[in-house]
Amino acid sequence: MAAHLDGPGHPVLLGRGPEQDRIARLLGGDGGGALVVCGPPGIGKSALLAWAERAAHGRRVLRATGTVAELGLPYAGLHQILRPLLAGVTALPAHRRRALDTAFGGGSTTPGTHPDLYAVALSALELLAVAAAADPLLVLADDVHWMDPASQQALAFLARRTASDRVVVLAAQRDTEPGPMLDRSLTVTDLAPLDEAAALAVLAQTAGPLDPDHRARILDLARGNPLALHELPRTVTAATGHDADRLPLTRRLERSFTARVGDLGAATTTALEVAALDDGAELAEILAATALLAGPVTAAVLEPAVVAGLVVVEGAVVRFRHPLVRSAVRQRLAPEVRRAGHAALARVVHDQPERAVRHRAAAALHPDAALADDLERSADRALGRGAVATAVADLDRAAQLSEDGRARRDRLFRAGVLAHDLGSPGYGDRLRAQFRDLVEDEADQLRHAWLGELAATDRGGEHRVALLLELAERAHATGDDALALRFLRAAALRCWNFCPDRPVGAAVVAAADDLGVADPAARAALLAHGEPLEHAHEVLALIARAREGAYDAATAYRLGHAAACVGAFDVSGELFAEAADGLRSQGRLHTLGTTLVLLSWSALRRGRLDVAVSAADEGARLCAETDQPFWHACAQAAHGLVAALRGDLDAADALVRDAERIAAPHRFAAASAVVLVARATTAAARGDHALAFALLARLHDPLDPGFHPVHGLWSLAGLADAAAARGEEDAAGKILAELPPGVRATSSPAGRMNLAHAEAVLGPDGEAEERLRALASTDTGSWPHERHRLLLALGARLLRADRALEARAPLREARDGFDALGSAPWAQRARDALHAAGEPSPSPVRDAWDDLSPQEAQIAAMVAEGLSNREIGERLFLSHRTVGSHLYRMFPKLGIHSRVELLRLAAAGGRRRS
Repeated sequence: MAAHLDGPGHPVLLGRGPEQDRIARLLGGDGGGALVVCGPPGIGKSALLAWAERAAHGRRVLRATGTVAELGLPYAGLHQILRPLLAGVTALPAHRRRALDTAFGGGSTTPGTHPDLYAVALSALELLAVAAAADPLLVLADDVHWMDPASQQALAFLARRTASDRVVVLAAQRDTEPGPMLDRSLTVTDLAPLDEAAALAVLAQTAGPLDPDHRARILDLARGNPLALHELPRTVTAATGHDADRLPLTRRLERSFTARVGDLGAATTTALEVAALDDGAELAEILAATALLAGPVTAAVLEPAVVAGLVVVEGAVVRFRHPLVRSAVRQRLAPEVRRAGHAALARVVHDQPERAVRHRAAAALHPDAALADDLERSADRALGRGAVATAVADLDRAAQLSEDGRARRDRLFRAGVLAHDLGSPGYGDRLRAQFRDLVEDEADQLRHAWLGELAATDRGGEHRVALLLELAERAHATGDDALALRFLRAAALRCWNFCPDRPVGAAVVAAADDLGVADPAARAALLAHGEPLEHAHEVLALIARAREGAYDAATAYRLGHAAACVGAFDVSGELFAEAADGLRSQGRLHTLGTTLVLLSWSALRRGRLDVAVSAADEGARLCAETDQPFWHACAQAAHGLVAALRGDLDAADALVRDAERIAAPHRFAAASAVVLVARATTAAARGDHALAFALLARLHDPLDPGFHPVHGLWSLAGLADAAAARGEEDAAGKILAELPPGVRATSSPAGRMNLAHAEAVLGPDGEAEERLRALASTDTGSWPHERHRLLLALGARLLRADRALEARAPLREARDGFDALGSAPWAQRARDALHAAGEPSPSPVRDAWDDLSPQEAQIAAMVAEGLSNREIGERLFLSHRTVGSHLYRMFPKLGIHSRVELLRLAAAGGRRRS
């Protein structure tokens, strides 16, 4: 047993030595960090946080505690944490001040828009960083599982980013409650029950002398739970009955607290019940509501509850001694008592509309159209503050209180869509089931079907696409073209992700024609996802037309996605870069993560490895953080492919294995395809051309999970090179010959290049040299890796024909090109071939920039653009102090000592963010 002594007036915390040592190291360091303390009720999470506050070593302490009553109040938990710092909000940029002001109810947004949660979270991070520059901070977040969802996500965002900001975040979370704080990217420690020696010490400290039988019974029932060791001596005897022994510990403790409530007077009980229902903790508010129910009272009414160990009154605030006390009080309330308490609270907080309407809703027994309207307006205000979860709950209750059936269905549908957008499939399914029971007509059936599509986790495929097209046609027939377009977009995406190059793709395009989809961005996306190879030319024309006018970041993303699907990676790269800049400024991490992953693949196809690795690295982090496993897998595959091209094959293997692990449960053909491409590149980098060929050939096999003809077309150059290296030209030629006519005739830029490359490499011996020379002489600047592989193939062919002198020029150009790209294995092959041709070729001098991590390289490139630390932090969702720490760590790697030297080095080396 380990124990750390506390100061006078504080009991010794027993049995938590390892956890205290871990927290002490965090608190004693110069930087920051985060730790989530997890465990069942009563295990000592709050006690450990209280000990940390006393051991804070001069850190300024910010506190927040989640309660059941505040679950519906958007950003209530985050506001608790930041409230002492809000006077310093003027030190933040204007858009950061606005985000916090709007989130906390002091601002407004344009109708139909709301601040992204991550913009609010980044603003909070900046405020903490500014405060921590003066005094190091300790953020204590207790009962996080009962904080409102927006605060939970914001707190998890902060916890991932405090290491360089002298901010330590300690959070307590129940192990039975899921939430973002239990993400694997955060450090979590599970509190175990106290061992026997510590349990005996706690019992002796709190209960005094006990007879052996009584002590043994309590130790057996408590099972090392500190709260139970404190509470059970009051209610458990040595002769506790067998039936009582079967009770779960939490239920037994609640019974213990409930028994004590029963010993209180009527007025005290009412005050305690009001406090349990209140979404605040102000003493005056609780007393005012109690007076409405039980007559005039003073603060003394709560004294018996304080003596009974149920609540603590600290100045003007009432706090339950443990969350189980509040839970016990709420559970004993009869429905009519609960409604009366909420009604009284609604009258007391009438000047706070959001709180008042929720208490009125909780008090309502019958449908009430006016109240339902008020709740829907409350949901709109919550959306305006970026609190989607709160809006869903308000709309759900508004539907229950609606008198009109159409209004009830409208509100349920809206709540269901928002629930799925939020990533709460369980809640969405419940709302969908409620909506199903209210369906009356064709329009309702179609909306229920759309909720079903949002909830779909099955693989789907051609059958599902056909059903979606039928639903789109029915929606169009009812006059709801907006819903029809939703079905059509879902069908097109399923074509790309699950059943590429199948007849249903043509059906999607036909449906788009029938629906008369004219918007260039919308039509481009439908064509690119449904039949990308057949409509590449039209898609690019639509994109060009859309870019002639004004468009926002979301549209830039959609246009970029369409361009990427047809293989116009120069266009998609430009659009994704535009989209990323806009999404960064808006704080929209979810879409930004997807954008960066697609940017990484566009950059890869064009040989821009520095851009690709930075985008893949950041995209992987953001997609993991925003729970997008498909895109997270694609990011890891891109990162692994870059590692393979650079010759870091162990890292490539690890990254591709991680991509396979993430993608496996979801069975997306598109994700499986990019994993195959990454694995094949790693095999080729190792010189295992047989494996590289076998992996790429699977892209053309309709029975393979990775079958994807578009990715197969884009990888024909690699397949041909692997086949030529193994002498399997016939096998590769067969795949080439069996390509459908529509594929061979495609106007896709990447498709045309790969077809030409494969035909040149696989051509008859008598024609191969001429074809290779002809293709190498054309404008292949957009495809540098493929161009240099052509030159390498030409040089190798000339060398085999004993034409060493002629071979040197193409081999030399290939070597220099691969060196410039950073493709070490291929550069080495060119060197080896040059050596065989009689020309020495020393290894290149290693560039110091190659020692930087992807994020460090990204920051260095932004410095080279002239951005300040704060501006870089804004783009990368980091505090400016974290950016400074990265710079401090990268200076020694580059052999420099200052930002000025970094600018000079970047200018000399031509390093710039592309």
